[in-house]
Amino acid sequence: SITVIGLLLLSYIATFIFDKLKQIPSHVIFYAGSTIVMLLVMFDSSKAEISGFVAVASLILSIGISGLIVYQVIQKSKPKWFVYVVEGILLIVSLSLVYILLFWTGQANEIVNNAFDTNNSSLVIEASESMYDIQTGVYGNEKYLEKHTDKSGFISDTTSISYFLNRWNKTREAFLGFNIYNVPLNGQYFMPETNEKSPLVLIVHGNHEMSHDSEVGYNYLGEYLASRGYIVVSVDENFLNYSSYDTAIMQSSLGNENDARAYVLLEHVAYLLEENKNSESILYNKIDEENIALMGHSRGGEAVAVAALFDEINYLPSDYHKRFNHDFDIKSIVAIAPTDKQYKPGGRGTTLSDVNYLLLHGTHDMDVSYMAGLNQYDRINYAKDSQLFKSSVSIYGASHGQFNETWSQVDAGIFTGLLNNSKQLINRKTQEEVASQLIYYFLEATLKEKASYRDGFTNLKSFVDLPDGLYQSQYHDGYTDVIVDYSEDNYLETGTTDVKIKVNNLSKWYEGQSRLDGKTSEVYGVYIGWRNSSNSSYNILFNEELKVTESDYLYLTVADDTKDNTDLLDFKLRLEDTSGELAEVPLSYYGKLQHRIDINIPKLFMIEDYNKRESILQTFQLPIEQFVISNPNLNINQIIKVSLVFDEGSDPIIFLKDLGIRREIKK
Repeated sequence: SITVIGLLLLSYIATFIFDKLKQIPSHVIFYAGSTIVMLLVMFDSSKAEISGFVAVASLILSIGISGLIVYQVIQKSKPKWFVYVVEGILLIVSLSLVYILLFWTGQANEIVNNAFDTNNSSLVIEASESMYDIQTGVYGNEKYLEKHTDKSGFISDTTSISYFLNRWNKTREAFLGFNIYNVPLNGQYFMPETNEKSPLVLIVHGNHEMSHDSEVGYNYLGEYLASRGYIVVSVDENFLNYSSYDTAIMQSSLGNENDARAYVLLEHVAYLLEENKNSESILYNKIDEENIALMGHSRGGEAVAVAALFDEINYLPSDYHKRFNHDFDIKSIVAIAPTDKQYKPGGRGTTLSDVNYLLLHGTHDMDVSYMAGLNQYDRINYAKDSQLFKSSVSIYGASHGQFNETWSQVDAGIFTGLLNNSKQLINRKTQEEVASQLIYYFLEATLKEKASYRDGFTNLKSFVDLPDGLYQSQYHDGYTDVIVDYSEDNYLETGTTDVKIKVNNLSKWYEGQSRLDGKTSEVYGVYIGWRNSSNSSYNILFNEELKVTESDYLYLTVADDTKDNTDLLDFKLRLEDTSGELAEVPLSYYGKLQHRIDINIPKLFMIEDYNKRESILQTFQLPIEQFVISNPNLNINQIIKVSLVFDEGSDPIIFLKDLGIRREIKK
């Protein structure tokens, strides 16, 4: 009965609409249809290249035509006063909408409690000043050199990407002037003027409109790093990018092409190292071939991890006929707001070993809306006693597009971007400064092996010139001995090592995956909840005594997952030896735990589905020496239990990713 009645009603509504449409003059339908088609073509891509004037004009035109259609419908059957009322309402609504979209930037979100301000560090690392004058230029095919009007540029090699792409239409080929068998190696370089060899750093952009020169958007990074002793190359891979024409008109796109991005990046490395041996090249004997790093943004951030994999293997995983001849010993990779698993060798995510890794991601990323790089972060492993490390940094208020000077602030096409809340964003120059400093510190730590810079990533508070803001970071290296990381099984009472887990007076206790803005996560851990009580604890009991030294650290990676908490959490870490001696140190000795922050992505904050409530993980490390100071009788060679002791908070819940001992790095 419901189905029949529903169909009758739908039929009546359809008939009514059809009758009304017949009353509209044909020219109105023509203009309305044309406008709709135009808007679809222009704005179907979130990266469509179009001027702000045309976008605004199209928006106003579409609103006006919509009003005209309504007017034509109602004037046939309603009295004049009603028409005027409807027209007035439409005018007010239209003007309000135009104001909201064009002039209102959105709503701010004040952080009442910033946990980063509570962090404590005795290490002080100041930002480096510019040390060198820099030389810039380009290399590539004749068309690229001509476009950049660089008469000093040099013609580069070409490469083939035929093994990586199965879609490449004639319109793309005609626009670019080359096919998949002769892809040019185009790039721009930033080089310090010095007689010494310099580490080589390549950066590759992500997906944007193909006709847009995305590689020039990292000039700020190139200039910053080159003036401090690095040769930086920004690679042109725009030919692998999105085309509005291909998608909207031809219904064709390249699809998942991050393996091609990775391969082309390695071909650039090979070419540059050849130029390093060419006595007639401007790069002759300039590159320190033992110290190479790759950086990537967005899809490029995933591509650099794939490139590091391709550098280590001999064959393309999907086709052994494609043999790799690269062996550059890539030391470090930097992923800026990366995608993940757009390329899956063997049907799984890229797994890496023994490479330094830095992940940067903004909390207000409106493109890669969750910290997808955490999955890649967890798929990087280190040999025991390796001084290599990985770190992830969440930057509050940073967006996706502001990492590239030429991309939009709000990470979307102009039309979609008008709906986004830019009020909560840090300004572009601040975001560029944060990225430049953190990447520089990372390269100093990994390519120049400066121990203090590496230690700085265990506590970002050490970088005293980092712009004020909220930063949450993770750290892991080969001197980290994991006790529990919850990736081994589904048993609540077992750990990664030979331990047993017991709890007291908890309201919640279950294992699961971290919630990355509702997206798939490979980050496993345990959820722990408690109510106000002095007898709530999570206890890890060792079957064999744990031996540590005063120079070691007890570390844990944890996030506050409480739904509505606005306070900074604190709890105690407790060590117990075989004699029953106890020593406690509060988490706040390092810093307090940041509460979840609501992040309003759209201006219209009531659109609940687009708001983010992501729990950001933070690594804390507390010196064993501090436990000994707390209780000198504690025998640190006979630790039998590690406990998390809870006595604060209003029905809180935390997500514990891992816990262990970070040993002193041997010099």
